Amino acid sequence: MSKQKSPLNRIVKRYVTVVVTLLLALFFMFADALWPLEYRVQDFVFQEAGVLHPDIFVIGIDEYALETFGPFGQWTRELMAEAISILNRYEDARPTVIAVDVLYAEPSIRYPEYDQALIDAVREGGNVVLPSNARVGIDRDALTQQNVILDVVLPFGELSTYAHYGLVNAGADRDAVIRHAPLWQEFEGRRYYSFPLTIARLFAEYHGYEINESFIADNPVTYIRYTGLPGNPGDFWMYSFADIFEDWFDPAGLADAIVLIGPYAMGMMDDHPVSIQHDVNMYGVEIHANVVQAILENALKQSASPVIAVLIPVILLVLGMFIMELVDKIYISLGLLVVGVGYFFLAQHIYSQGYVLPILAPLLALILVFLYQLIYAYVLGSVEKSRMRNIFKKYVDPKLVDVLIQSGEADSDAVGKKKDIAVLFVDVRGFTPMTEKLRAEPEKIVSILNEYLELTSSAVFDNGGSVDKFIGDATMALFNGFVPLDDHVFAAAKAAWDMVQKAEAVNQSILKQHGVEIGFGIGLHCGEAIVGNLGPSFRKDYTAIGDAVNTAARLESNAQKSQVLMSEDVFNIIKDRVTAESLGAIPLKGKSEEMEIYSLTGIK
Repeated sequence: MSKQKSPLNRIVKRYVTVVVTLLLALFFMFADALWPLEYRVQDFVFQEAGVLHPDIFVIGIDEYALETFGPFGQWTRELMAEAISILNRYEDARPTVIAVDVLYAEPSIRYPEYDQALIDAVREGGNVVLPSNARVGIDRDALTQQNVILDVVLPFGELSTYAHYGLVNAGADRDAVIRHAPLWQEFEGRRYYSFPLTIARLFAEYHGYEINESFIADNPVTYIRYTGLPGNPGDFWMYSFADIFEDWFDPAGLADAIVLIGPYAMGMMDDHPVSIQHDVNMYGVEIHANVVQAILENALKQSASPVIAVLIPVILLVLGMFIMELVDKIYISLGLLVVGVGYFFLAQHIYSQGYVLPILAPLLALILVFLYQLIYAYVLGSVEKSRMRNIFKKYVDPKLVDVLIQSGEADSDAVGKKKDIAVLFVDVRGFTPMTEKLRAEPEKIVSILNEYLELTSSAVFDNGGSVDKFIGDATMALFNGFVPLDDHVFAAAKAAWDMVQKAEAVNQSILKQHGVEIGFGIGLHCGEAIVGNLGPSFRKDYTAIGDAVNTAARLESNAQKSQVLMSEDVFNIIKDRVTAESLGAIPLKGKSEEMEIYSLTGIK
């Protein structure tokens, strides 16, 4: 059965929970630094290499091609024209699409005849897709500083007439990784479609594929579901551009396929970090191939909007806090775990339906709820322990409380251990007549007794001792009992003398207020005793037992008002620092022989 919280604690916790929930909600709303981590988690959960489309091939302008034909900047456009013509050599066995990822925005000034060769090859083929580019910048005539499309650069001259074309702009996410691909962009009332979408549409139209045009119409950007790995042999990349010109090359092997030609060498500055494999960059032509496959397989994904991405962790945060308030604390962890695992699998299912949900932020929200519960329980427990410690210190000596907590003896069944201690008993003389005189006013009796007990306790504490217990109107104190104390015998004698000195003022005050006269009788002895836990398992008493304790009690019972009786053992240890009067040998109850005792008369 769980311990019930007080109404005040419940109210306080609810207020604290509301404040913490609001602060955490604000954190998720404005924690931009969380997004790079969120993206990485999404990469880990959602990205997985799959089966490549059998009709998509990449012909790379690779190191071998650059070695064969020289630096790319020195290539004439006749070379690309010849490559297109070779691929389209057989009328009945041509590629469905030849996509050349090289931007031809301006005509050649030096070799205009080669431009015509490229135009002719593109016109005769009818299946060539070339890049266009949206030039982005700040509109100086606008009032905002946001980037906008300033112009769309198409293939030069007649190329734009005979070629199909599409935008090759690719925007990286905040961590510079390409996870999203534009499908279209609008400029001056016209919609310009992307390079991969243009390729996929031509292929789909020729082969009777049905692609998700409704998604495309509503979403200008898609989350890329990568299928091929970057630079992995056999993943789309099949040929070097130089292979096209070899005698062994047979273009019929690419019949009815999609052929993407593009840079595939480090020096060409077209490699980018991608989400499927972080340690290896992917060339732009491979990225286009992955996007084309995703379009053809209707695997387009829409990322959650910024509002939804914030709203989901906030909802789970509130739900977690709600669970925390309703469920017993032993089930909170299980409840949060169930919600977290459930959300994780729900996100994966929704991803398969074409929607990308955040992963890290929602699960982090539940973890923060759990941590809040732990921290709150720890703080509340610490406050409660401190409160209980202060309460128990009213009933038990503060030194004993600390010793029991630090040593663990509070839960120990150890019998105890021998210690050399000094024991002081002090009892109120005249207490019984006082109770008879004030029997109609019990609150006065308690007040007077508490005043005396306050005096005795203060004297004990001021001299390093520990109050073992109160026995009615008597006090039992130990020196070197609960905590180590140097010169403990003299400390006990000094505490006893302090009681005698301070009692006079208290006695006079009580006599004046209540008309009763009382005082102290004190007994002091030292020796070996057993200190530790005593009593049954359900009721423990941490105290001292032994002859030293019994002897001190007997000395106190023989003391007169305002008299401190100490044993010869005590006197012999402190005789150079006190003044005392020998009372000779007297019999003590329980002792077979008389004991030499002294009356303490002062501290030197």
